[in-house]
Amino acid sequence: MKIDKSNLVALLLEVGEENAAVLLARSLLPDEIDTERDLDTLMSFGLERDQVDEFAELAIGTIEPDDVNIRSQRDELQETISRRWAELVDGWVS
Repeated sequence: MKIDKSNLVALLLEVGEENAAVLLARSLLPDEIDTERDLDTLMSFGLERDQVDEFAELAIGTIEPDDVNIRSQRDELQETISRRWAELVDGWVS
């Protein structure tokens, strides 16, 4: 997916990824970023592959920001539930 570097920097700042935004802004990546070609560099800025894909979709308008927040909240809840179940099972087994 191709995305404008300045749009991605702005989006990273908006979602609280300031370090990645600064690293991207100062990088030697071209003004048009190809998320497949430049994935390793983007990941070296502390982003995960899923984040890169999601931020790119947000920047080009494929998904709405609310969708990301809902997805993020759902993932956090699933992780919390999984962690709690693991604690309960450890308690039962011990």
